[in-house]
Amino acid sequence: MCARTDPVGDPVRLVVGFSEGSASNLVARMIAPALSTFLDQPVTIERLPGENGALCAEHVGRAAPDGRTLAIAIQTHVIASLLYRRKRYDPIADFAPVAMLARWPTVLAVSNTLGVTSVGQLVALARSRPGELVYGASAIGGSPHLSAMLFGAMTGIDMRMRVYDETNTLYADLAEGRLAATFNNSMSVLPHARAGRLRMLATTGALRSPAAPEVPTMAEAGVPGYEVVNWIGILAPSGTPPALLARLNEAAARAVQSPEVRELFAARGMEPAAASPADFGRHLRAEIDRWRRFIETNRAAFPQLQ
Repeated sequence: MCARTDPVGDPVRLVVGFSEGSASNLVARMIAPALSTFLDQPVTIERLPGENGALCAEHVGRAAPDGRTLAIAIQTHVIASLLYRRKRYDPIADFAPVAMLARWPTVLAVSNTLGVTSVGQLVALARSRPGELVYGASAIGGSPHLSAMLFGAMTGIDMRMRVYDETNTLYADLAEGRLAATFNNSMSVLPHARAGRLRMLATTGALRSPAAPEVPTMAEAGVPGYEVVNWIGILAPSGTPPALLARLNEAAARAVQSPEVRELFAARGMEPAAASPADFGRHLRAEIDRWRRFIETNRAAFPQLQ
């Protein structure tokens, strides 16, 4: 039976593989109303968290290629394929790229209880207490984890990671001093920083974030050459017809450029990043190449590869 190529009127599910406070869930909520308008059909959000996003990826990768089941994908989608001997899914072969949605920097934030006000002070403290400081991340192999590893490799410090299933719990522990630091997405860090519950030390893009222009980049803070930029996009199951992918891509591009979504993105330090399905596919392959080299160089830090 051939897949439908014109699903107008049928509901579309955006499947999110991470917790309520995650970037994936926040962006899905931001774009769903506009995407529904431009598709002229209902768009709902379904959370299927677990196993670093693998449950979501497996579910969507096996769904019918009819445009009704889509995945919200972040770096973890491609990085996870490099970290485990047992491959739960193929990040390229099992999916059809639909659209890039946004880019944004990671933020290095620390607990107010730590008593440091700069990247230099954090590095000095970590060097004086090797292996003692603990940072929080939501997934092994996610952008926060690899951002912290890259930071450690470039500064020569050793911090331990604690993995959190719920992003909101991570921030509660950071505020209370049970964690020293986190590298996390700007959209979730900013509300806590503005409320005085944590301190932002640096952002990880090449330029300062317009949403927090007072915060230096990592390069400005004394780690030249450091740059990590987060991204988020939409994937469909492999085999989705090109005409349907083009329709979904057009709706996503219009959604992220709409005034309402641009305002939501800007307040959280995000930049709309529309791209064609082909361009998004090239980006996914480039991300795999980049992080494969880093993971192979730091193989000892990933026990699941041993």
